[in-house]
Amino acid sequence: MPYLSKLVEGYRRFRAESWGRERNRWAELAEGQSPQVMILACADSRSDPAVIFDARPGEIFVARNIAALAPPYETSSGFHGVSAALEFAVTQLEVGEILVMGHGMCGGCAAALTGQFDDVPPGEGHFIGD
Repeated sequence: MPYLSKLVEGYRRFRAESWGRERNRWAELAEGQSPQVMILACADSRSDPAVIFDARPGEIFVARNIAALAPPYETSSGFHGVSAALEFAVTQLEVGEILVMGHGMCGGCAAALTGQFDDVPPGEGHFIGD
């Protein structure tokens, strides 16, 4: 729980410092977003697209998951988070570009290439393996 306190302090700094500087930008974004690009990126904590591309709030639409994987197109019912994000970016936000961002030393790519999670049960890497 100590790290949660650090996050709360970060939020307080944001509200005290950054919010005021970007107040007009936040007011604009309250009316809607119109990013020109969607980035599908890895969820790795070391590779944040907004930081890497020095993007301001509202400039990029980002979906992140393990190894920046885009699932195959399916029309079955179920949970399709990445598919929903892609569909929303294209049909609702009308982004002009989709960028798939990789990074070095990706654990998800390593798992896929080595098969280290093949045939393991749920809760032990099954979802990563699939």
